[in-house]
Amino acid sequence: MTTAVSGVLLLVFSFFHWYSVDLGPFGTYSRNGWQSPDAFLSIVAILLGVVLAAHVIVEKLTGVELPERLGSVGWGVVHLAGGALAFVFVLLKWLFNTDFTAFGLYISLLASAGLAVGGYLMAKEAGELPTLGGAKGGQAPPAP
Repeated sequence: MTTAVSGVLLLVFSFFHWYSVDLGPFGTYSRNGWQSPDAFLSIVAILLGVVLAAHVIVEKLTGVELPERLGSVGWGVVHLAGGALAFVFVLLKWLFNTDFTAFGLYISLLASAGLAVGGYLMAKEAGELPTLGGAKGGQAPPAP
């Protein structure tokens, strides 16, 4: 659920003001997540959020049978990598342009972090993350 909610929030807040400057008597100039500066970073992050949320929504709310793994990689790891990439892209967009930031950028940054957290929780639940002992899924390492 974390991934689905975060992906939807990222999409919704991508249309809010990410950057805004008040020009006094000339009005306000603003940009959203689909526009410059560094539009490539935010567009990729938003599209990743939409794809990850759509996968979770289709899998959980419909009767569609999806494969358990994507090749040799589990879906939890795919969601973790996609969520982390989306978070890094939104973070980079913010770090490259910290002037005149607006409300939508900060909510989108939190939503993209939610994608990464959702991916981590999915991978952990599926037992796809390595443990300190080298075993997968919280299992004890084999006896010597």
